Amino acid sequence: MDLSVDLRSKNELLGRDDVSFTVKFEGAVPPRKQVREALSTAIGANAGQVVLVRLRGGFGVRTVKGLAHAYLSTEAMNKNEKKHLLIRDGLAVKEEKKPEPKKAPPKK
Repeated sequence: MDLSVDLRSKNELLGRDDVSFTVKFEGAVPPRKQVREALSTAIGANAGQVVLVRLRGGFGVRTVKGLAHAYLSTEAMNKNEKKHLLIRDGLAVKEEKKPEPKKAPPKK
């Protein structure tokens, strides 16, 4: 797997870096966790504070383009990032909803 950073811009307001990147690979598409770890080493960030927002590939092409947010702190990440993206990357745990007890229909 070969990862190259295409564009990196600072977002001071949200406390993060927006990173566009390209991954070239052989065989199957690498898992999100492996891509996140390779990206964090390439940009010098903590892997626990990098969220993969988008990975786009094409049919028959051995490259994937992606967008990631690299946060400066965990608090900023939890405050600004969408919950489903944190769950998808394994940075948060999905909350299980308790089923409500079913009530009998009112009698007529």
